[in-house]
Amino acid sequence: MEKYAIILNPYAGRGKAAKIEHQILGEFKKQIGDYDLFKTEYPNHAKEIAEQVKMSYPVVIAAGGDGTVNEIVNGLMGGRATLGAIPVGSGNDFCKMLNLPKKLTDVIQVIRQNKRKRIDIGKVGDRFFPNGLGIGFDAWVVKESMKVKKLRGFLIYLYSVLKTTFSYHNASITLSINGKTSQRDIFLIAVGNGKAMGGGFFLNPAAEFNDGLLDVCIIRALKKREVFLNLPKAINGKHIYIEQVEMTRTTQLQIICEGGIAAHADGELLGLSLKKLDISILPSALEVIYNEKSLN
Repeated sequence: MEKYAIILNPYAGRGKAAKIEHQILGEFKKQIGDYDLFKTEYPNHAKEIAEQVKMSYPVVIAAGGDGTVNEIVNGLMGGRATLGAIPVGSGNDFCKMLNLPKKLTDVIQVIRQNKRKRIDIGKVGDRFFPNGLGIGFDAWVVKESMKVKKLRGFLIYLYSVLKTTFSYHNASITLSINGKTSQRDIFLIAVGNGKAMGGGFFLNPAAEFNDGLLDVCIIRALKKREVFLNLPKAINGKHIYIEQVEMTRTTQLQIICEGGIAAHADGELLGLSLKKLDISILPSALEVIYNEKSLN
């Protein structure tokens, strides 16, 4: 069997990946066999590594969080490698869509079982995103979360959401989607290839990775009181029933904001004052290893 490449981000999960690196590699060797290890050392390094190995390895394993996966996917596009993942980040929303278990030994077992499917990949400008794109409030939450040092996992995002709520202002945009163009005042727009973003907010609960469509959650301008009232509903996808929320599906959309708007792709900040976003879907663009069995 050909060797797998493992791209490990030691900083993922606020340094958790570095602490369990020995465990990850030991379990991988035990269950699967030899591998070549590549460790990231700076932002965008995972993308560079993925570009170098995408034609020479059959499988590239992302050991990190959503940001690491995002970088690796951006490097793998156009190559022949299949993507596998070991979730060790703060959010791991992409891995939820692959149905990956939380226990390390079980995750390696999924990789060993080698069940594969092709998934769609989102694109914004010239950047690819496998899971989701957050525009407006969501992106400022990402910026705030970068400052958080002491919390872990979902608590990072929850704290950052609460902090951002007090300083955030709704944005005025021009939205073109499904043949219609309209002026909107929005709180956020979440474009989902996957269901969850922000470490567990199910903003697009009906999204599927392989339906050739992007799920779009548009939340119209909210008052601060309404944010606190409705925020808990987004954790389990119940926000879709509130009147300020519109859900739709599309293959492409465009957002123009003269005043500039913030956006992130899979938790990686794209900018805080972007004037124009062209977003589309590339159907069946990448092969992934996933867990066929239900985890319920």
